[in-house]
Amino acid sequence: MRFALLGTWHVHALDHLNWALRHEQAEVAVVWDGDETRGRAFAAAHGLPFEKSLAVALASDAIDAVIVDCETTDHPQVIGAALAAGKHVFTEKVLAVDPDDAAALARQARDAGLVLWVSLQRMGEAPHRTIRQIVAEGSIGRVVSSRIRYAHGGAFGTPPIPKGFFEFSAAGGGVMIDLGAHPAYLAMMIHGEVPVSVSAEMSSIAGLGVEDNAAYIMRFPSGAISVAEVSFVNDRFSFSIEVTGTSGMLTCGPVDTVVRLRRAGDDAWVAQPPVLASDDMLSQFINELRSPGRGDALLTLAAEVSSVIGSAYRSAEDARG
Repeated sequence: MRFALLGTWHVHALDHLNWALRHEQAEVAVVWDGDETRGRAFAAAHGLPFEKSLAVALASDAIDAVIVDCETTDHPQVIGAALAAGKHVFTEKVLAVDPDDAAALARQARDAGLVLWVSLQRMGEAPHRTIRQIVAEGSIGRVVSSRIRYAHGGAFGTPPIPKGFFEFSAAGGGVMIDLGAHPAYLAMMIHGEVPVSVSAEMSSIAGLGVEDNAAYIMRFPSGAISVAEVSFVNDRFSFSIEVTGTSGMLTCGPVDTVVRLRRAGDDAWVAQPPVLASDDMLSQFINELRSPGRGDALLTLAAEVSSVIGSAYRSAEDARG
């Protein structure tokens, strides 16, 4: 499977390259970037050829699929061009800043019979797979609420985040569109529903030009509520999740990644055996190309994530008046 890496803007571009290098059936054959200086430097650092023309890179019959790690605001143009060229696409979340653009890309991929795979990587991690299984088994009854928090200190340099993540013109937003995507798809996975309303608040602590501290609430058709909290101004990486049902409760983090269950009427929290983590998202993409099955459901979920985040931004703007 020969890939073109389209864009090196995203912080996970190196991760995606390394995933490909570790996969015995994958190869990154060429790098393109709209910022030629940045792209050439990345390609040279990893011993890869650079192509300055996107059209030329996409026209090659030697390229089976593309990995898109360009600026989020450029996703509609770059992903759209790749699909128009008949290439399957793997991309980092979010699919698009504008929910209408996300829906259009999903339609384009489906109409062309191509796989458009968005990296919603937290779904495959052991704690979330464990929670999903316990919820599906009915061990906590009807799910009525959840709380999900993701945070790190990227606005203060730990971990080091490229400056483009704090430029609205490139990222399309701040922490809401980045870390905020994770609670959106995890909540939809847990509740098995799409939100009917989203309300949000956001603020800037570090003063870098975009929001770096945010929270939003999702209300689902069943009446369940999910609270999402995300931040770029935490002192360290922080993750926690709580899921409450009519007959029990699940919790995980922030101290460790053990999923614990407390059943109704019990005082004890019982550690649950973990479900194994799934393969990395690029390996899943390659498996989907060889044996289709999950691609359409993932694409639907990814488009819904763009819709939730777009609604969160509109809510926060309305709250500011």
